[in-house]
Formats: sequence, structure tokens, C-alpha cells
Amino acid sequence: MSKAIVLCADDYALSIPVSRAILDLAANRRISALSCMTASALWPVHGPWLAEVRGNVDIGLHITLVDERPLTAMPKTAPGGKLPGIAAMIRKSCLGQLDLAEIEREIRAQLRAFTAVTGASPQHLDGHLHTHVLPGIRDVVLKIAGEITPRPWLRNISDRFSVILKRGVAVPKAAFLSALGQGFARADAPMNDGFSGVYGLSPTDGEYGALFEHFIADTAQRHLILCHPGTAEDNVAHADGRASEYAYLKSPAFLAALARRDLRVGRFAETLSSKALA
Repeated sequence: MSKAIVLCADDYALSIPVSRAILDLAANRRISALSCMTASALWPVHGPWLAEVRGNVDIGLHITLVDERPLTAMPKTAPGGKLPGIAAMIRKSCLGQLDLAEIEREIRAQLRAFTAVTGASPQHLDGHLHTHVLPGIRDVVLKIAGEITPRPWLRNISDRFSVILKRGVAVPKAAFLSALGQGFARADAPMNDGFSGVYGLSPTDGEYGALFEHFIADTAQRHLILCHPGTAEDNVAHADGRASEYAYLKSPAFLAALARRDLRVGRFAETLSSKALA
């Protein structure tokens, strides 16, 4: 039997084109997980659309702690009503300068927004621009995850350096993220043990189909690949890159690439061995 890998589409509810692209891929079983930005003003409208694909994919919370407007008042973290950029968040987290009480209230508000619209708990948790693994924030995320029933699986962004080097795609970025996520990866929680899909979301990175061939090389037992589908006419960041991903993932070339490596898109539970399920 072919090996299952998780293919997760991020940024659901970021924009109408992004949400529609993700729903299309989920309906056709081209992805097996998706992550929702419940801090988005579009979430109350886009959230109910997920009922169409609930049986096809794991639906999770894309914790959003950078760039967007928070759901709660965060006078220390977002004094102007907008969350900081990723560079500032990384710096403050590493220096121990974050107000973790504000962070926890915001994550809980985003979680409540998820359950209020979907009527269920998230099946997995991750973070926009991977902020869920940052020092301090990761402890809050692990605490909240431990309170959710059934327990969600978590996104581990670490992978072996030798594998990252062998893939040869955005090596400095992938290696940096892997190192950043080491502390989170050591947690006693259900999570993937292999991670790929990282690149610059730019045309200069090369054709997405060629990149994907590298992403599915040397996959771990519980392997996760992230993606960001969308359309070129959108006004969100990296719209052209999102469109390339979407076009490839709904093409026959995508299925052929999986078949050549005896892989299939599967939900997280399908990646667990019989021993892990026992």
C-alpha cells in the first residue's frame, strides 16, 4: 500500500481566492489538511464553507500572531492595533520580551472563534509564519493544546539537516526554521516527524512542480508538506506563487509525482503506524 503524507494548505480565510482554492483542492482530495486564520475578518463568512469538505481533510487553527489585527486588546504586543512583523516577534521571543499573558488570551480568542463557527475543536494547531514554535509562545501553545479534546496534532517544522541539504531547496531558510523549531519538536505531543514545502514563494525559486519533486524526496514516517494555494488576481502577498501551487496541485502532474514515489495524500491519523495507534 502506498505511503500516506500530509499535505496542508495554510491561510484559509486570508482572502476569497485563497479560501476558494483551498476548498477546491480539499473537495478533490488533493490536500489532506487545511489551517484557518480565525483572526481574519472573513472567517465568520468563510468558516461555514468548510462543511463541504469536513470529511476529506483535517481542519486546524492557523494561530496568527504577526502582521494582522488581533481579536483581543494587546497593548504591549500590538499597541497600534496591529501585530508586529515576524522579525520583531522572533527577536522579542528570543530575548524573553513578549507579554505571554496577552499572547495566551489572543490564542484562546482565536480558538473560541474556530469552535464558534465550526462547532468543533481544531484537529491540529500550527502558526502563521511558524510563530507557534517560538520560545515562550511554544509553551503557551503546548499548554492550550493539552486542554483540547480530542487532542490535536501539532506542526513540527524541524527536519534533519542532512535531508534539508539533500533536497536543496531554500536550504538557509529551511535550516533556520528547523533550528528554531527544535525546542517545540522535543515536546511530548502528537506531531509530524518530517517537514518540507519551504521555499521563497517567488518565481525566482523555479517552477513549483520541480520544487515539489524535492519536497517529496526522503519523506519521514509522519511527513508533512505545507502549501499556500491561491490565484494570481488576488491582492495578497505572493499571489503569483500561490497561483503556481494551486495550478500544480490540481494537475495530473501532481498525482503522477506522488505515484512515482508510491505516495498518497492522507490525513494525519493515516500516517501513524499500527504500533503508534496501539
